[in-house]
Amino acid sequence: MRPRGFSLIELVAVIAIVGALAVFAVPRLNIGGFERYAFREQLLSGLRYAQKTAMASGCDVRVHLDAGADSFSLLYRTGGTATTCGGGTNSFSDAVPDPARSGAFTRSAADGVDLQTGGNVDFDGYGNHAGGQSQVDIAGAAPVFIDGVTGYVHE
Repeated sequence: MRPRGFSLIELVAVIAIVGALAVFAVPRLNIGGFERYAFREQLLSGLRYAQKTAMASGCDVRVHLDAGADSFSLLYRTGGTATTCGGGTNSFSDAVPDPARSGAFTRSAADGVDLQTGGNVDFDGYGNHAGGQSQVDIAGAAPVFIDGVTGYVHE
């Protein structure tokens, strides 16, 4: 009768092969789709938060899209806060605070995620977007739309 089971040498060989596969295969997994999706959701959330902040404060809020740095930030008019609107015709420099973290509401994309649309999306104190229909593009992801007049942010 032959003994059942595996020898120690066979088990070590299998573990070595699995380890070698893990070293070479795991880094090749493509997580770029997940990172694009996560950044797109952050962008949708940021745009919606900017519109709601503008309506709640009655002040203009700008979402500054930096395509070169693949990031965006929310800004009040210069001198503005949640209770004072600030001044200047087209001067936005004061950061909108982040409700979930300390500091300014700013998000940056992970390496390999490309924000293709730069510029600004402005919401007035009523939450309206006077720039007409706007579209924000992220490479490899569905665009984000901001409706003209109403400021409705959607996919």
